[in-house]
Amino acid sequence: MYGTLALRHGVLYVGRHDGAAHVRPYDLDGQPLSDGFSFRGPGRTQVELAGIAVDPDRQIWIADAAALAIRRFTLFGRELVAWREAASGDAPGSFGRLVDVDVEEHDGRLECWVASGGWRKHAAQLFDDNGRCVASLRSEGDPQANFHGISRIARDEQRVYVCEAHARRVQVFRRGGFEFQFKIPGARGGVLEPVALAPLDDGRMLVACGGDASALVLVDRAGRVERRLALAGEGPGELVEPTDVVAERGKTELATRVAVIDRSAERVQVFTLSGRCEGALGGLPGE
Repeated sequence: MYGTLALRHGVLYVGRHDGAAHVRPYDLDGQPLSDGFSFRGPGRTQVELAGIAVDPDRQIWIADAAALAIRRFTLFGRELVAWREAASGDAPGSFGRLVDVDVEEHDGRLECWVASGGWRKHAAQLFDDNGRCVASLRSEGDPQANFHGISRIARDEQRVYVCEAHARRVQVFRRGGFEFQFKIPGARGGVLEPVALAPLDDGRMLVACGGDASALVLVDRAGRVERRLALAGEGPGELVEPTDVVAERGKTELATRVAVIDRSAERVQVFTLSGRCEGALGGLPGE
């Protein structure tokens, strides 16, 4: 089982797949808001739900790695449109191995960031609301450089954040240009593996790290560690191979809550920024 998260207007959307894909909305107290919906690919083929995003109109965008498509659904599970890649190989408009999608409104139009894994030059691309590729980020600002193993992409009003799990770094872009990169130090001089990131309104970032040293880390605007909210372990308030993290926006530090999915998508926990675990969601989609 694999899982991913999205958060919009105080509603947490949990997506998981096991051949079929399952999506269900929750409040941050852990209560399901509806039964959600499930779906498969054309001809009942399998779905690989690599990423999920929710736009301001509450339409649900899915990065389906099995179908090599970005698919858009209503809250009730009716599919509206599916984008296929417009190019092949490592060219603008190609998808390769889809790993994530993020959607936001800009100047009255939707913008969709699509992330692809592997060793690729065009691995973090911006599409307009018609599915046309309009920009491609340059790794480290170098037009000839490749991204190495992107796991997640996130954005706020000014920046785009690219988690490269394989390269063990986060690259930060501002208005389409490379700004800086950072790594998260681990124990005994090691470097943690950033798998997902959630930006906060004040410029700080929450980074979920995978591997044996799984953790949830709060970093400042420059990527320096402020505190570790959760460390590796099986118990409540600990993490095992997290795959996604989301955080409330527009809240005070005391009121902000953070959701993390881990343990092969069998658990979604809610934390505060102080690191207190407020519990786990019950009745995950597909159970």
